[in-house]
Amino acid sequence: MKNKLLYALPSLVIFILLVLACEKDFKAEDKPAPPPVVSKSFTEEFDSVANLSKKGWVLVNNSFPYGPLGWRQGKYELGGKLGNEIVGFPAYSAVYSPNEFASVDLTCGNDLATLSCWLITPPTPMKNGDQLSFYTRTKGDYADRLEVRANFSSASAHVGKGPDEVGDFKDTLLVINRELNLVDYPIAWTKYTITLSKVPTNLVSGRIAFRYFVTEGGPSGANSDMIGVDKLEFISK
Repeated sequence: MKNKLLYALPSLVIFILLVLACEKDFKAEDKPAPPPVVSKSFTEEFDSVANLSKKGWVLVNNSFPYGPLGWRQGKYELGGKLGNEIVGFPAYSAVYSPNEFASVDLTCGNDLATLSCWLITPPTPMKNGDQLSFYTRTKGDYADRLEVRANFSSASAHVGKGPDEVGDFKDTLLVINRELNLVDYPIAWTKYTITLSKVPTNLVSGRIAFRYFVTEGGPSGANSDMIGVDKLEFISK
């Protein structure tokens, strides 16, 4: 009996070693890579700013002191004290009305204010190489500034609570007129195109935000007038 057991031991050892080797190979196999992000192109003409929230857009006014208006429908009309002055400017792309664009101005703050007014896209699947393009301009009588920021970590629309906070939108993609002067924000509709980079490969959906950010603004400030944004295109590559 002992001899039979001795003869069987080498075979048993070989069998155990083979099982362990197979198990090791199985564990060493790489986990399947997550599927690539499939982004989808879309266009926003801002024909109705009032309906943007139904599409998943988020509008936030964090200006201080807080003013009565934030991002709203574009303005191009006769007004002023005599009623015959042109107020605002016409849209870049319009079908039914020259007001078919998104606008924001000094009234998002009160008195002398730091203006921080956000227009945030819906949650959007995105990947490196995708592009965002849009048209913008200012009225041009006072200095304006626009930041384009991204949340590449989640689909959150959190932008903090104060005028100097950015919340989850920590990535700056573009700043128009960083120094707040009268020459670096275009007074005619101008197209800007941003190619996305530094997007994590595991991002399911992110958001992009337009932040109207003007210091020493508001009705009593030395800066801030009116800007518009029109014909935004997110282009999947």
